[in-house]
Amino acid sequence: MLRLLGRRLRLVWLGLFLVFVAVAAIRPRLAAAQVPGGAPGAQPPRGGAAPPPAPASAAQPSAPADAAVGAQPGAGTPAQVAADAVESTIHLAPTEAELARGQPVVQVAIAGNRRVSTEDVLVYLGQTRVGRPFTPEGLARDVRELWDSGLFDDVEVDLTRRDDGVSLRVLVRERPSIKAIEFSGNKEIDSEDLTEALSVEIKTGTILSYAAIRRGVQKLRDKYAEEGFFLAEVSYEVKPERENQVTLKFTIKEHSPVTVRRITFIGNHNISDEELREVMITGQGGFFAFGTGGPFRQDAFERDVLVINALYYDRGFLAVQVATPRVMLTPDRTGIEVTITINEGPRFRIRSLRVYERDADGREIEPLGGRRALREMVRAKPGDWFNRAELAKDIGAIQTLYRDAGYANVEAAPDTQLDPDRREVDITVGIRRNQLVYFGRIEIRGNTKTRDKVIRREMEVEERQLFSETKLERSKQRITALGYFERVDISTEQGDDPQHINVNVDIGEKPTGTFQIGAGFSSVENFIATAQVQQANLLGSGQSLSLQAQISGSRRLVDVRFFEPYLFDSPFSAAVSVYNQLRTYTEFSQTSTGGSLTLGYPLIEPELRAQLTYTLENDEISSATNTGLGTAEERASFQRLPLYNLFNAGLTSSIRPALTFDTRNNQLFPTSGIYLQGSVELAHSAFGSENEFLRYRATGRFYYPITDSLVLKLNTEAGMVTSPNPQGVPIFARFFLGGILDVRGFEIRDIGPRLPLRESLDPNSLPIANGANIGGNLMYYQNLELEFPILEAVQIKGVVFTDLGNAWNLEKLYCNAAPASPHDVTNPCFSAERLLDVRTSWGFGLRWFSPLGPLRFEWGFPFKRLPYEETYKFEFNIGNFF
Repeated sequence: MLRLLGRRLRLVWLGLFLVFVAVAAIRPRLAAAQVPGGAPGAQPPRGGAAPPPAPASAAQPSAPADAAVGAQPGAGTPAQVAADAVESTIHLAPTEAELARGQPVVQVAIAGNRRVSTEDVLVYLGQTRVGRPFTPEGLARDVRELWDSGLFDDVEVDLTRRDDGVSLRVLVRERPSIKAIEFSGNKEIDSEDLTEALSVEIKTGTILSYAAIRRGVQKLRDKYAEEGFFLAEVSYEVKPERENQVTLKFTIKEHSPVTVRRITFIGNHNISDEELREVMITGQGGFFAFGTGGPFRQDAFERDVLVINALYYDRGFLAVQVATPRVMLTPDRTGIEVTITINEGPRFRIRSLRVYERDADGREIEPLGGRRALREMVRAKPGDWFNRAELAKDIGAIQTLYRDAGYANVEAAPDTQLDPDRREVDITVGIRRNQLVYFGRIEIRGNTKTRDKVIRREMEVEERQLFSETKLERSKQRITALGYFERVDISTEQGDDPQHINVNVDIGEKPTGTFQIGAGFSSVENFIATAQVQQANLLGSGQSLSLQAQISGSRRLVDVRFFEPYLFDSPFSAAVSVYNQLRTYTEFSQTSTGGSLTLGYPLIEPELRAQLTYTLENDEISSATNTGLGTAEERASFQRLPLYNLFNAGLTSSIRPALTFDTRNNQLFPTSGIYLQGSVELAHSAFGSENEFLRYRATGRFYYPITDSLVLKLNTEAGMVTSPNPQGVPIFARFFLGGILDVRGFEIRDIGPRLPLRESLDPNSLPIANGANIGGNLMYYQNLELEFPILEAVQIKGVVFTDLGNAWNLEKLYCNAAPASPHDVTNPCFSAERLLDVRTSWGFGLRWFSPLGPLRFEWGFPFKRLPYEETYKFEFNIGNFF
């Protein structure tokens, strides 16, 4: 124990001795450092005070640097030598820029620039210009400005001091420009659309900027995300080209689009998930989505959030809050799950509703049409749930009432006061009509071919006339309906004074002349060859002239038509047609040569028109034809049938008054509106007609847009024809139904009354299979269709339909000619109960609005088909249906 203690004491003493020796060795150096006149090269202690300055009397002129270097030891005191050493260590020799400070800039030369002009470079040198005093700080700022411009990869400045000032030479190295932008791997989005998305950041011919490229890559990703391709990858490559240019190539990996797998709503207690999903575009797959929710589109999703807000406002939830939706990728990264949190808040009822008009001084006055009429225009009543959309619509109707009376600047802003405690809202609608406004100048712009009067006569407003909003909207509709223009925009602007509003009609013309030569095949007419020359806006006058020729297996046609919408600048319209037509049917053929003259007059512009048509036509009926594409088979058996009036022919001279009501938005391919027409055609010996008949015809077509692309259509047509002649109505004037033109799913012209006759007058001859179709005096058919898009980019649409119709015989002549038909729907003897005997069918089809015209491919399936009828009928044709 004592031995261990002694060993430890020896170690302690040894440590103390070593510390003493170390302190003794360092102490002289510390003392020398603290003396102001220490050894040469000594520095003052860090943070210590500087040595006191020498007395003023001891100041000496400083020696040149080279003299100081050559001094001998002992030339000064040790303190002076140390001070000189310290000073030579801190101070550096001044730079050329410092030496040039304050001297005038006499020259600035720019070198290295090829695309960027010298003047553009000098614009960035704001501080360093000829005539200004030179400063290094100003030069540094100018160089920074040049670099920040993004035009150069490198900037160097050479400075030369001269006797008269400073000369600067700025050497720049330009960044390359973008010669071309290329894309690869993009299949779902066209290169043009991607280029447009990039145009905000990058364009051909601009200077290459890597920061802009990185922003452009994000723009491309955003573009793909808008289309539902959230996993799209974008990379880029810069390829050098000649003359300091580059080609920028973007490589895209699109991957599969991300579809919406599920939409979850949280907090919606008063509106069901189904109702919310119905108003959303997101999550609604297309026709070929096969159960998926369709691709996710950011723009559509943002619209859906606004629509959900509007839906709640329309239900009275004025404090609703729709939180920022949460969008999450599924674990397999091929789908999206959307969660939308809704804080509905209370539902508000209307406590009071007041609609009144006040003048400029705020006093209440009698409104336009009276207080009662004005209040009745607002359908909401106290106690009803608040509905913003309905209120806005009613206020819009009030504003239209005032604007149609000339008060174009009417004000009708609703004011709502909420009572959250009682969950009620007070609505006040204050109206200020302001002053009357008249139309000023009406200027038409963009019509390089069409004459001004062709456009002005379609306008329902005139200069110096009281302003009318409804007339202005109808004017746009009428100009658009001409079909001469791709675009019609009507805008208003302040006139020369507050009482006048100028109207600008901006149009974009489109070609109105067409020359078409085509050939095709139809299940109705077999091979078809057509040629047509048409000018819908002849010499810009609004007149129409067309020449059409067609030949097929069942028709030969030559038709020349001329149409004048405003005869002698009057409201009357006139149309002239001259034609020669050969038509072949199953039972007979008809050759018609003649012409028609039609006069029209608008009863209610532009919806209701009256027309009167005179037709002079010579008809020839036979059982064998030649259309130029072959001779039809002889139908001698049908020619020998015991039908007295089967082949009546000769001259037909008739007049046909008609009324037409048309509100369709497009006459060729309508999606909304109504078309109604009723006519009576009289062919009588008093007009020189050899064929006599009275034919009534009524047509009704209705178009209802369920959505922007889903259209429900209904076509109905009824007709009746009678004759004072005992022999009855000529067969060419009777009604034959069946086929793609009226009731689909059946053979063409196969629906109607049939006679169970034999092939000839010989009682031993064979009976005609299934009877002879003789046509009817009375007919009705209807077509109900639902049209939907399939591939909108190439104008391919689908249709599902159901048809109904039949033709009935009213003449006793045919009823008594043969025994009754075994089928009620083909019985030639009429009674009121027979009106319920109709043929029905259903089917589906495709329609392609091709450059050659509308093509129809349709499959029809008859309900309750007869034994001799087929299970289904496929037909295709060229032309629109209705």
